[in-house]
Amino acid sequence: MRRPAMKLRKFKTHLKGALLHEKSAIAAQAAQGRREPARRKALRTTPKGAWLWPAIGILVFAEVILLGGHAVHWAMTSPRFVLGEVKIVGHKILAPELLVKSAGLAPGVNVFGMDLERIRIRIESNPWVRRTSIRKTPPSTLRIEIEEREPVALINSKDRIAVDMEGVILGPLPGKRENCLPLLEGFSSKGEKPGDRLKSARFGAAVEAASLFSGAPLGRRECLSVRAAGGGHFKIRALGGKMNLLVSEEQMASQAARFNAVVVKILKNKKQSAVPLYMDLTFPGRIVIRPVNQDGGLRG
Repeated sequence: MRRPAMKLRKFKTHLKGALLHEKSAIAAQAAQGRREPARRKALRTTPKGAWLWPAIGILVFAEVILLGGHAVHWAMTSPRFVLGEVKIVGHKILAPELLVKSAGLAPGVNVFGMDLERIRIRIESNPWVRRTSIRKTPPSTLRIEIEEREPVALINSKDRIAVDMEGVILGPLPGKRENCLPLLEGFSSKGEKPGDRLKSARFGAAVEAASLFSGAPLGRRECLSVRAAGGGHFKIRALGGKMNLLVSEEQMASQAARFNAVVVKILKNKKQSAVPLYMDLTFPGRIVIRPVNQDGGLRG
């Protein structure tokens, strides 16, 4: 009974050793397999003459740089690209010659050498210009599109200083206009210059009042004027002082509608139109009319 037991133990020992040997062999083979592709890959990435193509690429790049430099030099010095025409588009009030002068464009300048951003800033320094778009049109044309500010009123009748809807002071109104602009009295202050913006919070309401009460039937040579009064009111002077209105900032549209409904009748009445009139439109649904510098009046 002992001999079979001894043989069984020897067999187990032999089998265990064989398994360990096989496992070691497999591990060694796997390690060799991992090293072999890396070595082959290293051999493939460094073939004979691998330096040739990078060298060719460097030479081609250098040639392109040299050719590009020659092309730029030719474009910057060729008489073909000397500025020959400046197209001004969108101007209504400003003269094209003034815009070209303010842009600092000199004869003989190269189109490709112009700094468009600098030109834009110089043009937009003019308070009459809201925004500018500039585009080069080779070989020799520069196109400048401008959007002018539209004057809506005067703040100084003597010097004809105009402002736009945003309250930007534009400066003296150039030329003559078919329609006069309303005068906003008391909205400017000393030290303000063209390009500044009016600081009065009631400027927008004053422009609205001037718009509502301008035109027919008051569309005469004499422009109306608007002055801010206390209590949220505006005083409007029209027809050279022959008609003086008091309106409230609230409900101005309805007040203008009532005024337009009766003003024609008043102007046709020679007795009333012969003397300066004061018309108070601040009462709801009615108008108080009296001669200037007199108390009392009519309720309509």
